[in-house]
Amino acid sequence: MRPFVFKQWSLLLAVGVFLLLTPVALAQSGGPYDLSWSTIDGGGATFSSGGDYTLGGTIGQPDAGLLTGGDYTLGGGFWGGGAVTGGEYDVYLPLVLRG
Repeated sequence: MRPFVFKQWSLLLAVGVFLLLTPVALAQSGGPYDLSWSTIDGGGATFSSGGDYTLGGTIGQPDAGLLTGGDYTLGGGFWGGGAVTGGEYDVYLPLVLRG
């Protein structure tokens, strides 16, 4: 009777893994987005645009710069900090000291 229980649990485990991985596989295909290529380089124009979206990326500093399209901006190169948009803001950080 032991081999039957092992086969039953193995089948249940296989079905569970299949059911968990199916949505992941379906999420990787279809839809309006296409990420079918990639490149590793030290420079050059490695960006792609379609419709309202623009995507770019590099591994080297020679491609550093801004890519813009519609409402989106993508900065390439080394990511030292985010771009500042809008006006300046005053930040209030209260300091509470307990003795």
